[in-house]
Amino acid sequence: MLKHLRTSLVLLGCTSSLSAAELIDPAAFGFGRPGYMVDTTWVGSQDFEGNLTGSFDTFELRTIIPVWSTKVGEGGRLSMSLGYNWTQLEFAAGARYDLYTLEAQIGYFWNSPTSDWWGLGFVTPGLASDFNGLSGDDFQISALGLIGYEFTETFTLAGGVFANYANQDGMVLPALGFIWQPGAWTVQVTPPFMVVGYTLTDDVTVSLSLYPSGGSWDLDDPNQQNTLKVSGWQSAASVIWKATDKLTVSVRAGMNFGGELEFRDNAERVIVDENLDPAPFGALNVRWEF
Repeated sequence: MLKHLRTSLVLLGCTSSLSAAELIDPAAFGFGRPGYMVDTTWVGSQDFEGNLTGSFDTFELRTIIPVWSTKVGEGGRLSMSLGYNWTQLEFAAGARYDLYTLEAQIGYFWNSPTSDWWGLGFVTPGLASDFNGLSGDDFQISALGLIGYEFTETFTLAGGVFANYANQDGMVLPALGFIWQPGAWTVQVTPPFMVVGYTLTDDVTVSLSLYPSGGSWDLDDPNQQNTLKVSGWQSAASVIWKATDKLTVSVRAGMNFGGELEFRDNAERVIVDENLDPAPFGALNVRWEF
């Protein structure tokens, strides 16, 4: 659920009438100009805080692949992209979970050159599973509808509604955020994603950011564990280098905190619910833009 939430609400920033090239993508969610993206994240050992003893390490690989895009009317664009996530949880006790997410996003964005208003709508169906077996519980879907207004050349406000369904659990949330770009500074407050960045040169940007981490996956497990959820927050310092007009490389590092690990059985009863100690993390991102 958090994965869909963070990816979707961050689009408040990428869809404004501000130039996407000027916005900051420190957590490598893939917003901005269309392009191919590969991101790798390593999270150190997160120890259990509750009754259980143990810990686990996390490795995550994420990709976004644009598939198709076409103009529709004046200022409109319809597009589709594919996403793939591989998350590996390796427990100190010896267990290892390889978890996968496949999803497609179909979106429509309208931004007329004669209007300060813009709008966006998209739907993102997908599968989240260990892929040891497939069922209807593997299916997840999220959707977002937004409308925004550019008050000035440096300030844009957007609002709308986000909805998500996964693991027999649905949610609907309001989406509200803004982007403010005074000079070399950029302030993007698009909850649950926040970033403050500064452009050092035409090619180098530094930033501080805060955003949720984790995900939810369906399991085919002999121990009757049916759902695995990991949640938390990441605070990061990032350096983003625009190597060429198309190639961007970025690194970020910080702390993963406020973590929680949850297992549910086939009846969706919680059988493990552990808070997690903070742990350091590092990430590398490579992006090739059109």
